[in-house]
Amino acid sequence: MRHRAPSSVHRSGLRPTALACLGLFGLAAAALAQADAPAQPPAGDRKLDTVTVTGFRASLESSISAKRNNDSIVETISAEDIGKLPDVSIADAISRLPGLTMQRVGGSANVISIRGMAPRYGVTLFNGREMVSTGDNRSVEFDQFPSELITRAAVYKTPEASLSAQGLSGTVNMQSLKPLDYGRRQVVIGARLERNDNGKLNPEVSANGNRLNASYVNQFAGRTLGVAVGFAHLESPSQEQHYKSWWWTKPAIAIPGTPDDAIALQGMELGVASRERKRDGLLAVLEWKPNAAFHSTLDLYYSRFEQTEARRTVMGDLTRAAGTTYQSVETTMVDGNKIITGGTISGFKPVALTSFNQRKDNIRAIGWNNALTLADWRLVADLNYAMAKRNEQNAELQAGFSAPISLGPSAIETGDGRSVFHPTVDFSDTRSILLRDPTNWGRDGRSQFPRVKDDIKTIKLSAARRFDNSWLNSVETGATFSERNKSMNRTEVYYYLKNNRAPTAVPTELLREPVDLGFAGSSIRMLAFDFQGALNSLYTTAAAAVDQAPGRIWTVKEEVSAAYARAGFDFHWGVPVHGNVGVRVVHSHQSSNGMLWNSVTRTPVKTTGGTSYTDTLPNFNLVMDLTPKTLLRFAAAKVIARPNVEDMRAGYSGITVNNTSKMWQGNGGNVNLEPWRADAVDLSLEHYFSKRSYFAVAAFHKNLKNFVYSRVIDFDFTGFPNNTTNVPVSNIGNLTTQANGGGGMVAGTEFSGTLDGSLLTPALDGIGIQIGYSNTRSTLHEGNDVKKPLDGLSGSATNFTLYYERSGFSARFGSRHRSPFVTTVRGTFGENVASRISGETVMDAQLGYRFDDGAFKGLSLTLQVNNLNDRSYRTRVGISSGSVNPDATLPERYTTYGRQFLVGANYRF
Repeated sequence: MRHRAPSSVHRSGLRPTALACLGLFGLAAAALAQADAPAQPPAGDRKLDTVTVTGFRASLESSISAKRNNDSIVETISAEDIGKLPDVSIADAISRLPGLTMQRVGGSANVISIRGMAPRYGVTLFNGREMVSTGDNRSVEFDQFPSELITRAAVYKTPEASLSAQGLSGTVNMQSLKPLDYGRRQVVIGARLERNDNGKLNPEVSANGNRLNASYVNQFAGRTLGVAVGFAHLESPSQEQHYKSWWWTKPAIAIPGTPDDAIALQGMELGVASRERKRDGLLAVLEWKPNAAFHSTLDLYYSRFEQTEARRTVMGDLTRAAGTTYQSVETTMVDGNKIITGGTISGFKPVALTSFNQRKDNIRAIGWNNALTLADWRLVADLNYAMAKRNEQNAELQAGFSAPISLGPSAIETGDGRSVFHPTVDFSDTRSILLRDPTNWGRDGRSQFPRVKDDIKTIKLSAARRFDNSWLNSVETGATFSERNKSMNRTEVYYYLKNNRAPTAVPTELLREPVDLGFAGSSIRMLAFDFQGALNSLYTTAAAAVDQAPGRIWTVKEEVSAAYARAGFDFHWGVPVHGNVGVRVVHSHQSSNGMLWNSVTRTPVKTTGGTSYTDTLPNFNLVMDLTPKTLLRFAAAKVIARPNVEDMRAGYSGITVNNTSKMWQGNGGNVNLEPWRADAVDLSLEHYFSKRSYFAVAAFHKNLKNFVYSRVIDFDFTGFPNNTTNVPVSNIGNLTTQANGGGGMVAGTEFSGTLDGSLLTPALDGIGIQIGYSNTRSTLHEGNDVKKPLDGLSGSATNFTLYYERSGFSARFGSRHRSPFVTTVRGTFGENVASRISGETVMDAQLGYRFDDGAFKGLSLTLQVNNLNDRSYRTRVGISSGSVNPDATLPERYTTYGRQFLVGANYRF
């Protein structure tokens, strides 16, 4: 069945690099048609021959072998060596796989989308166990996991009943090493120096960083006991220059000096941010296999992550109400709309905002797996406990002038660049810019304190048997029991200047070198000072927005029981056929504690709720060996993704009785929210030329039966406080919340492969290419709004890597592209807001040399450049009103992060 993409979803053809690479694959297939014929291996042999290679090519071999020999449709990455994945971060490495994309947060790869669907639709496992998150919901933040401690990651695009947790879009399983897999003692140490070429933008954070790692693997007692310990330390700088347009509209009354029919920018901000990420990761594995019957593995993981951010921003309102005026105005037509793009702007009341943000995360996980083999049976007991904590402070202090200023001749961007201003004042002049509340926000500063705790306890029991000489080659049954508790506490305080909030000059001893904002105009500099010193000596603290706090304090508990059965088969039906069929029955009970604000007594009120439901999830994976090197795969399954934890909260805000309708209304969570549910079908055709060369084309279709939308639902407000004199007509009123609703489809096609140059000619030995391309479409929209496509959906994504390895030398060039997409990000006040992120292509490069003999044997040197093209992060925003074309979009954010240079060495002995 063919599906047409809705007009609101971006569609894109193959990019030139993808076309070129697919052409090379086509030529290779033709050239190898004759080479495939002689010396065919037996029809039932699906294993790849063993070849001793090292480096990136060894990683490719391992990954391709895992993909080929799995009954499910999977993509994998493998470490080149202990502690050496072929990328700076685990997120970067995973995002190179076909059909996967990453989203940059603060310039770094942070979360992963599978098959054009947002991270919320997937599940992440660590050593086969569901992992906790320091984020606000379920999505794992991959920058918490050092790539040096991960040896392999597999992405299951089709589920298996035996997986302990499964996602709707797919499942990522990160794996640590097992010491008994290695034949001898191995020790690896590594170090890298890092620099950001944006330089030092704020005085608090250096442009330089470092990375250190060490791993020890050994075996004892006749190779029955194995020990592995790994440590990874990170100090990584991020230096950001950003510009943001607040919003665009055609005012009911034109801004003085502008045409009556023109759309104008209503506010802007520009600034610089400097972040320092510090992370210490520790992994310990104890493996015991005293005999062939018993195998026990205990693994422990610990990560401590700390991020410090200094940010300085100039921002302000450009509305008529704020006093803005224009002279010598210029306009440009954009999609039938007259947009103000230039002029001299006066009457601007800027806020010079100094921010200091600090975040501290801790993740702990312990897993114990015991396997006992009795005759043909294998019994497994797996226990797991994982816990994550996040403590954060987002603080800011305000400064400004005593009177409005002029931004001078200004050029307002309507394309993909950033606007430029030429203010007539100096934002670093300590005599004229004072600590104060320049725009009457009712405070001189504020601070938010998000606190997150997430813990999971799991036990999994299974029994499996293998059969010889039978089409039914295995059966497995098991059960999983898990309990998850996640809580959020987001409080806020206001800061007031002492001496009755009188404007105050920054004391000389607290001043720092002004920061340079010249990227957004000529000679713009901003006042810089010791944030903590000023806060301690010049401000008092008071609780703020106490009526909003209850909506930001909640706990959600999930108890999930699952039983499964799985059967593997292998038979000959004209061609060899193998695969598995299974079913997983999942019973979920969820409950929540939250709060609402009683505006009558001005006190918080505890609220509770909960629900239960059961899902039956069959799955089927079939593989046909059309030839010894060509596989046809088919998979069908029912899949689910549990809702965002935050959306399941029993917390409410804005509860009131409407003056006109006399009906209750409010906002809040939905404790009765059920999962996204879908029927999924996959088809994949794969041809393997050699151990390092293959080509695959795949298609998938997910028919979502149940989705989650932002909706207004009927809700029983019995017992809720009435802060008005209105008598409600009924206790049933309107609650704006997330709720289940009708479905739609997500479908797509994927092309992937690698080509080793030696297949074409011996002269190209050591040279190769790796490519992935996906095109995804959907009829789903957020909140049933056709202007808001499915969260995280990029119409197209392309990954491309060109590599060279020979005689110890290595080089790689990579490029990742994804088309525009809409996703949910955190707004200024911690709320969820939709953001339309523009398409981007991020490039990187790596050079290396490995000593294979001599005095330096075991030493490898590396030079890496990430974000080689310094690709800006851009978002767009719609015109809020008065637009001829309401779907037209104008620039919102324009952020550059600079290039990341790393030079380092690894030594293995």
